[in-house]
Amino acid sequence: MKKPYVPPKAAPASGTAQEDLLADMLRSALTAVREHLELDIAYMSEFVDGDTVFREVIAPKMTDMIAAGELGDGLQVGKSLPKMETYCHHIMDGFLPPLITDTRELDISRNLQVTKDLKIAAHVGIPLVLKDGTKFGMFCGISHTPKPDMNARDLRVMEMFANMVTEHLDAQMMAHQKSGRMRERIDALVDQNDFEIAYQPILNIEEMRPVGYEALCRFTGTGRAPDVWFAEADDVGRLQDLEMAVIRKALNPLTGLYPLKFISINASPETAISEEFRAHMIKQPLERIVLEITEHAQVDSYEQLMQALKPLRRRGMRLAVDDAGAGYSSMRHILKLRPDIIKLDMSITRDLDKQPSHCALVRAMVHFSKETQGHVVAEGIETQIELDMLRSLGVQKGQGYFLGRPKIGLGGPQTLKPSLIA
Repeated sequence: MKKPYVPPKAAPASGTAQEDLLADMLRSALTAVREHLELDIAYMSEFVDGDTVFREVIAPKMTDMIAAGELGDGLQVGKSLPKMETYCHHIMDGFLPPLITDTRELDISRNLQVTKDLKIAAHVGIPLVLKDGTKFGMFCGISHTPKPDMNARDLRVMEMFANMVTEHLDAQMMAHQKSGRMRERIDALVDQNDFEIAYQPILNIEEMRPVGYEALCRFTGTGRAPDVWFAEADDVGRLQDLEMAVIRKALNPLTGLYPLKFISINASPETAISEEFRAHMIKQPLERIVLEITEHAQVDSYEQLMQALKPLRRRGMRLAVDDAGAGYSSMRHILKLRPDIIKLDMSITRDLDKQPSHCALVRAMVHFSKETQGHVVAEGIETQIELDMLRSLGVQKGQGYFLGRPKIGLGGPQTLKPSLIA
């Protein structure tokens, strides 16, 4: 069974720019054809299984008649007629010519019920055939009076606009096919848990002992970075599915982890406000979980996010703003979300001894976090000098390659319960 084309104007509010472009172009093309050829109606149809479905109809003078059903239900957008009973089918298969100046002159057109229902006295239609040979539908015009003056030149004008529509449809179909393949890839990842979790230690840098671990997703063997996978999942509406699969796997070792340590997970605001996230997290030892919201995440409603996280935070889950200092959004996140932890972006940590302005920012963040009963975690620590500078500025916790690289899985005497080490 053929999957029907989703008309651009019926696409979600978050539809792509390409869909919007196709919608505008289609309506403009139909309007231009209708006006140039002095037709009453111009429309685009699509063949879906055994039906002809009207996808766009331009009929400014006939709006009331169409709405009242006086021209038949089939002429309304989204309505359909059996394909065998339409001009579209007969023109596509060569039984009727693309240009009919008077429908009474041909037996087929004269006897079609749709001729009477839609009051078709003249008809012009160009097949829309995609590059792969798919007979998509028709680009057509109707007149309620015969049009003896219409000729081959008018037909070429119709063909020009139809070809333009076909090119855009081809691009749209390719985009839909690409999105379908992307969804299949993401769904396979989620269904098969085809990823690994690496854990990077977070240390108390005064005592140099691990206090927790950040869970980082790794798509081994794919040759693609994690941010590429998550961006692709977001593009095709599968971000929440992928993030929840990662969160479930990331928290699995928590029961075997020494009780004083926590696991820090990442989630988008979209996932964090979902019922699926709440239902899963409420069953966890929340006092040992940190939720990180990245600086780069767009928060549509801080109030909604705060309300969704409120019962989880009340039970002990801590909230962190990641990548703080990387941009303006992190400051808004900090002020609006009032996080328990501010994670300094590695761009602030890097070469800290050579960046007086960065030192001032770190000092301000430390002071702010103390005022709000939180603390600062510095990311991306790679040298002894950076570590010493952070200590001198009052930062108590940090992570980075100098302190410990991410490793797949958790284990060993420093991480597991004593009872699990033997």
